[in-house]
Formats: sequence, C-alpha cells, structure tokens
Amino acid sequence: MRKPYLIRTPSWDITSGGIRVMYGLYAWLLMKGEIAYLNTKIDVPGIGIYPEIYSGNDMGTATTVRYILQTPGVMSTMGQPSPTTNEFKCDPQYKNDKFYVFSKVYDTFGVDDDHILFLPILNLKIFTDQHKKRTKTCYLIGKGNNQSKHPKDSIEITRRFAQDQQALADLLNECEILYCYDRLSALMDIARLCGCKVNYYGDFSQNELAKYETGMNGIGFMGDHTKLQTDIFRKHYKGMIETFSKKLDKFIVETQL
Repeated sequence: MRKPYLIRTPSWDITSGGIRVMYGLYAWLLMKGEIAYLNTKIDVPGIGIYPEIYSGNDMGTATTVRYILQTPGVMSTMGQPSPTTNEFKCDPQYKNDKFYVFSKVYDTFGVDDDHILFLPILNLKIFTDQHKKRTKTCYLIGKGNNQSKHPKDSIEITRRFAQDQQALADLLNECEILYCYDRLSALMDIARLCGCKVNYYGDFSQNELAKYETGMNGIGFMGDHTKLQTDIFRKHYKGMIETFSKKLDKFIVETQL
C-alpha cells in the first residue's frame, strides 16, 4: 500500500519563495502518481513533509521528512523561531527524521547529493528574453540592507511585483542590471532568464554564492563586471528541472520504505 504524503506549509503566498516550493513539491508528487495532501491529518500511516520552520510532527505521521529551505533558525512561523541545526541534530524527537535540503548553500547537515533537492519553480514561458532595448536598472532589497550601490533612477522591485509576473518580466526586459542586496532570491534567476544581469551585494561570500545550483552566469559579485549568456542559463535551468524529477523519484523510493 502506498503511503500518502502530508505536506505542512503556510497558506499560499505568491511572494514567498519557500511557500511556492512547498506547493510545487505537492504538485510534483501528484504528477508522479502519488497521493498527497496539504495541511491535512489523516488516520492512516503517512509521510509528513515539513519545511524547517516547523518543529514537532503535528500531523502525527509515521515517517517524517524535514525539507530545509533556509538556514535553520533564521525564519519563524506564527512568531515562533524555527529549530536550529543543533536542535534538529540533538533533540531526540528528530532522531529518526529524514533530512533533505533545498540548496547546498543551506546545507548545515552535510547531506549527500541525493538529499539536495533543488526545485525550480519559475515559469519559463513568462520569464524569457524579449530582446527589448535595455535603458533601465532595478534593485531588490528584500531581507538585505540597502547599500545604495544602484543608480539614483533605479526602480525598486518590491513584493507587489510578484502579484503580476508578466509585468515583472516586462520590466526586467527593459533593465540592463538588477542590483540585489538580498542574501539570496529567486529574482536573481528571474532576471537572468529575462536577459538582465545581476550585481550581487548580499552577505554570502563569493565562494558560498557559487554553491547555489543556478550558478554564477550573469552574476557580478560586489560590482564585478560579468557577462550573461541567457541561452546557456536557460538551458541550465531546464536541466535542473530534469535533475529534480530524477531526484524526486529517489526521494519517493526512500520515503516509501
């Protein structure tokens, strides 16, 4: 008998990358033919999947998976801080849990490559290079600090832009450079898919940032000049979708044991 997957996640918010990943995982499991539910407790043995913001196992599943989407302890839910890496490793309640990590940059557990589960969630039909003339620049502060490295006439990309993805794509197609002060954002990938280079001013070191699965194509670190090869980046992103599909097959085999 196949065990159902019970996915714990906050309510849908298009502006939250983490929530979109959890809903994306739900959709992928359904596409693979598995039974999956969101925020549901049922009276049969199931497999709970929790992002790192949740402690405990409130869905009462026999098998529990921790999907680490961010450095543990950084985010919170309902005002409660998420468990730290040390708590996950040392608290007896987590000793039998299976750990998967969204990206190598957040891997504080030392998992093997099969347990790095990067899920590409971007719409490749919307986010594409329209080959427009680029006369603008834009910037993203996000959870970072505004270091004012961008030109004075740059357009700030706020959370409202996520509400209209086509408008966001159209803007990025008019921009030459996105100045990113956030630590890490899917907007860096969106920009490059749209043909817009990224100047990164977040708090990752260059070596840390280079671990990110989407790579450094088109990213200038702290003002370094760089070249964006949009077609190569798009091909790489599509390849990551195929990689995720194969890794999810292994995920299903391991969690169904």
